[in-house]
Amino acid sequence: MADAFYSRRSLNVEIYAERTAVLPVVEGDIDFYLELALAAPGPALELGCGTGRVVLPLARAGIETTGLDLSQSMLDVAAGRLAKEPAEVASRATFVAGDMTSFALGRQFGLVYIAFRSFMMLTTPEEQRRCLRAAHSHLAPGGTLAVNLFDPLLERLTPGPLPVSWTPNGNFPHPQSWNLVRIEVSDRMNDPVAQVFEETWRFTEVDRAGAVVRQEEEVLRMRWTYRHEMRYLLEACGFEVLAEYSDYAKSPPAYGKEQVWVARKP
Repeated sequence: MADAFYSRRSLNVEIYAERTAVLPVVEGDIDFYLELALAAPGPALELGCGTGRVVLPLARAGIETTGLDLSQSMLDVAAGRLAKEPAEVASRATFVAGDMTSFALGRQFGLVYIAFRSFMMLTTPEEQRRCLRAAHSHLAPGGTLAVNLFDPLLERLTPGPLPVSWTPNGNFPHPQSWNLVRIEVSDRMNDPVAQVFEETWRFTEVDRAGAVVRQEEEVLRMRWTYRHEMRYLLEACGFEVLAEYSDYAKSPPAYGKEQVWVARKP
């Protein structure tokens, strides 16, 4: 049986930094969040921080940043990366375990951001509302919220299974063994009523002779949210929408690209 995404120390977690660093959909996002953080009235908080892909660059740039994640395996990798940073940088970055729908950190932040579609891991409207309300309560007055998700392609949302396998990322070197890890998506099932899809991702590590060292499967379950639905959701949770972009270059909204939202706590 396949595991839930990021639920344990796995090939997926071990190569996460390598496979996400080259994705076009995140191009420019670190600079985008840094610009928001520099203008924010207080420190930054990332929900669904993973292995610290964004937290650490913000800390290097002088921003006090906290990263929260539900996956202890991801946080373990983040801690290992943080240990390699200079003491000054390490002093500005904190990683904590927590659920983005029900966290209570006892402090407020100038910026709360949810990068690289992590918000889509919340698969019910109630979970989405709880997350946004928790973010709102942790923002200082005038603080900024930034959220990224994708704008859904309707042809990929038809009911039932999509039979054609596809490879979203290709092959990546494992950072310890330097073996290649192949990523394939073996199936996808859509539930248009719940606006949820499930994909089975297969990770295969092969050595230099081509022999399979490890093969693991994980299920990715995400909820898609339409553009105007997301705007209403933000407003219903107490935010004032400031901007919506289709990428981190601040391009205007566009079908099938990204939704990059910037909102304010009044």
